Amino acid sequence: MKTIRATLLYITRGDRILLVYKKRGHGEGKWNGIGGKIEDESPLRCAIREAEEEAGVRVRDAELCGIIYFYSIYGQDWEVYVFRSSEFTGEPSESDEVSPKWFPLNEIPYDAMWEDDREWLPMLIRGDYFIGRYLFNVDKLISSSLQIVPKQKLQCEYRTTLRNAV
Repeated sequence: MKTIRATLLYITRGDRILLVYKKRGHGEGKWNGIGGKIEDESPLRCAIREAEEEAGVRVRDAELCGIIYFYSIYGQDWEVYVFRSSEFTGEPSESDEVSPKWFPLNEIPYDAMWEDDREWLPMLIRGDYFIGRYLFNVDKLISSSLQIVPKQKLQCEYRTTLRNAV
């Protein structure tokens, strides 16, 4: 089975973070970052496109801050490029797929998110770079490995994944 390649983008504004409630599709019924599957494009281009399509915002400073490998989520493996941004234009708006909402950083609804988010999202907020591996049984987290890494190591991992995707 082919690994699904996707992106997640988290936008912050001061002491708040923008999350989206998934109304349909993968992650339905959960709060998450803006994201989607990579089409015929780079991960950065995908993150920017998804922000415009899903939430009506145009990000200007998306930065890769993590790569997460998910195994066996509903029988699928995922390679997810995680970006953060704090500069954008437009006001987040609801779409067919998501309903956006700003949350104070101390009120992130982890109980209504994927189990792994509580491990790495604080790293993203702090400005860290990370690589994670998460094994699921359907949608339940079985095991995890998460490392804070130097930006250079993350960039090396990124280049390797892009070469392997061809």
